[in-house]
Amino acid sequence: MENIEKTFDVIVIGAGTGGTTAARFTAKKGLNVCLIDRKKKEDIGNKICGDAVGNEIFDLLKIAHPKDEELSCHIKGAKLYSPDLKKCITLLDPKQAGYIVNRLEFGQRLLNEALDAGVKQFLDKTMVLDLLYSNGTVNGVQVKLANGEKVNLNAKIVIDASGFYTPLRKKVRSTLIEKNIQKEDSILCYREIVKFSPSDLEVQDPEHITIILDQKKAPGGYIWYFPKNQSSVNIGIGTFMDYRGKVKDLYRSNVYNKFIKTSKVEILSSGGGVVPVRRPLWSCADNGFMLIGDAACQVNPLHGGGIDPSMRAGYYAANSALQALENNNYSINQLWDYNYKVMTSFGAEFASLDLLRIVLQSLSNEALNFGLGRELLSGEEILEISSKGGLNLSLIDMAVKAFKGISNPNLLLDLNYLRIRMNEISKLYKNFPRNLSQFSNWKEKAIGIYEKIKTMFVGSKKIK
Repeated sequence: MENIEKTFDVIVIGAGTGGTTAARFTAKKGLNVCLIDRKKKEDIGNKICGDAVGNEIFDLLKIAHPKDEELSCHIKGAKLYSPDLKKCITLLDPKQAGYIVNRLEFGQRLLNEALDAGVKQFLDKTMVLDLLYSNGTVNGVQVKLANGEKVNLNAKIVIDASGFYTPLRKKVRSTLIEKNIQKEDSILCYREIVKFSPSDLEVQDPEHITIILDQKKAPGGYIWYFPKNQSSVNIGIGTFMDYRGKVKDLYRSNVYNKFIKTSKVEILSSGGGVVPVRRPLWSCADNGFMLIGDAACQVNPLHGGGIDPSMRAGYYAANSALQALENNNYSINQLWDYNYKVMTSFGAEFASLDLLRIVLQSLSNEALNFGLGRELLSGEEILEISSKGGLNLSLIDMAVKAFKGISNPNLLLDLNYLRIRMNEISKLYKNFPRNLSQFSNWKEKAIGIYEKIKTMFVGSKKIK
């Protein structure tokens, strides 16, 4: 292989939506950036994904919205259905309403724009093996190049955006970053993109992504139906990790056979993977090192959407890297602002939705049908609690809910308890400490809220 540069300001691992965003905005500021991905360049962007992303992120980053070949269709929001399909709650979240993208074309555009922004070196077909350290601070990575050669690359900052199964999260020398993710905090997914003739099959609700909760058909997860265009859909299933080996059968019987009522189809894409469905890592950074996207569990716990938060995190990480370079300080104290930005923005929302996810996974189909059917917890409430960190129900509202839930008072009480805890965790995250010295006290309070929810709904379970 031709000679490669080995010293950089920033190394970004993973050229997905988060990694390319981080590389783009660090390079744009004039930093010397190396971007690495294990895939070959022409395959970058090709990922098993729901493919939904909202309008808001493109305006925040001031980059072009999806169009032409990278745009499949426009969506207005998400619809969450009860198991019996008799009730749906509509979630009109601006971070989700917007677009269904063609993942490969979208990924290639983000990659090319990052390279055009001034990324100094791009290494595809390259595997990252380990972190390098100097005086307790990450200062580079060991990689295996496309030709099999192992080399050390040095950098002042390393940003890991290499996905949920990143090896670096376990290898990092850190007491702040969680190394192991509990299996109940992730789901096993399988999906297909199915093409058909509009004369044979009509796309259902083409302006919304559809999510169906059903503990029998999708234990611990959900069924999804996302429109792509007038002649294709992205359909799939997520389940508890214990269903490994069975998820394709569950998909075939409970998803494909339900929605695809014609034999005249073409399967454009199929595959599976594991998605985190929980709050972000307690800390997404340590000395000289930041994690973004799936590597940091920055995924919406309710529907698994990860494009928007990964791009936000990439932007926040780029800004923190720039400040660190300007101050010639790469310690966690300097990079702490990245944690602060993540936790007080989508981190607060995801922690709140994580509590909701834990409770939904614990409820039976009968309880889900009753609770959603009587609107004991509405879509507007879910979004208000998770996005604003507060919900003030009037006496009339509470009386109405009590009347609706009178034939199942225990569920009403349980959901009111959940509301209180969701409010509590959201407010706590929005008051995430601005410096490391206050972190342990903050974390202890967060763990206390989680333990209350887990004790109430799934039995006592220690959180780490």
